[in-house]
Amino acid sequence: MSFRRNLIIVLAHGLRNDALGDAGSWPLATPNIDALSNRGIRLVATSATPADPGAMTSLLTGRHARQHGLLTQRSGAPACDGWAAALAAEGYHTVGVGTVAPIARHLKEAVIVHDVDSQDVGSCAYLKNTRSKGLTAAVLHQRRQRLRRGPFEPDRLVMDPADDVDGFIMQEAARQLVQLPGDKPWALIVMLTGPGNDLAPPALGGDLISPDSLEDGWTMPDFTRLDQLAELDYPRSFLQRVDPTRLARIRADYLGRVSLLDFAMARLAMAMDERIDQSRTWMLLASDRGCLLGEHGLIGHRSFFGGSVETPFVLVPPRKPAKPVSEGTLLSTVDVAATIAELGGAELEPAAAGRSVLPMLRQEEFRTLTAGACISEYSQRILLETERYKVSFDTARQTPLTLFDMLGDTDEQDNLVQTIRGRNLLEGLRIRLADALMPVRADGPTVAGAVSIQAPREA
Repeated sequence: MSFRRNLIIVLAHGLRNDALGDAGSWPLATPNIDALSNRGIRLVATSATPADPGAMTSLLTGRHARQHGLLTQRSGAPACDGWAAALAAEGYHTVGVGTVAPIARHLKEAVIVHDVDSQDVGSCAYLKNTRSKGLTAAVLHQRRQRLRRGPFEPDRLVMDPADDVDGFIMQEAARQLVQLPGDKPWALIVMLTGPGNDLAPPALGGDLISPDSLEDGWTMPDFTRLDQLAELDYPRSFLQRVDPTRLARIRADYLGRVSLLDFAMARLAMAMDERIDQSRTWMLLASDRGCLLGEHGLIGHRSFFGGSVETPFVLVPPRKPAKPVSEGTLLSTVDVAATIAELGGAELEPAAAGRSVLPMLRQEEFRTLTAGACISEYSQRILLETERYKVSFDTARQTPLTLFDMLGDTDEQDNLVQTIRGRNLLEGLRIRLADALMPVRADGPTVAGAVSIQAPREA
């Protein structure tokens, strides 16, 4: 037992893949996460389900959205089993910090932080901490402003980054890491509220990114075809009032929170290096979904555009491989779940759709369950992504919505659905979608207490 892998699992909410510095897409450096990437494997999980709480449930269970049934917006992720239950069953000492309520029943110890919508001071470890520092009233006011205005007019708090909600989570995670046992395998599970929590970074850490260089690419949304492209997270009037200056501030706030995550990861890595069992400890960083930052004039996540569904996946073994592994292989967040299970010598339930990426580290062939394609789903929409194309369908009407050729249109500007070329491609892509959906089983919910939810008809 003592020689099995230890696991540090960090799950962010709303962290888009290109927000990390090694992507070179934004004027942001994330040297600490980049250093971790260079010690292991850096992948892109391109099939996040862009809906709450379905995206996080997929990451925790290894099931696609149509399997667990969480396709629409709800308040808070429900309790679920997945790899947390599998690790506990394998004898792991499991400790969770952050928004771990959905898996709390499988944890030996838990420091539970409620999502940023919550006003419940009594049961949230973070809000209890703010009360001891006289910050509770300000934090609750900020949360109410977030509910009213989203990221468009955030309430900015002057506080130490350690007093921010995610700063508190990472500080508690580092403290828990020091206390973990040395005579049994353990898993430290850290679940953050951001950077996609729509909160401004604390003022003392919020000037890390200047908005001056973030106005490029601003465009007004095309409201005549908006329903084809997204389901809005915010009222249309909010988007109509966005100008380059306001968009740059939204982007700077988001990237400021990514930068805070980068510093927090460094603190966690340093704490790990002080442990005598570091030689068998693996680190993993992943995200449930991404976040749009002005692409097509949109702010939010309920779409299939790249910023919303492309999330990072960093896996760090205790010993650096012969060469860093950076793959463009099409993956899914359900593959992250399968990887965590294999790292712990555990198995997800038979219906889980993910496949572990550990064969990549062993220089072995990696095959996804969905025939080399990715699928994602929310509401009445489903996405198929192949090596070249991204196509989405309305599952109620069984009609195509968007079709992009990613080889020459990486910004997803040219919708081919109504073109002759697009019509010629669609039949083959429908067949490819059917092939990808064929092995996706739905033989019992993994969401605790869930009722049977009718999945949309296949396109």
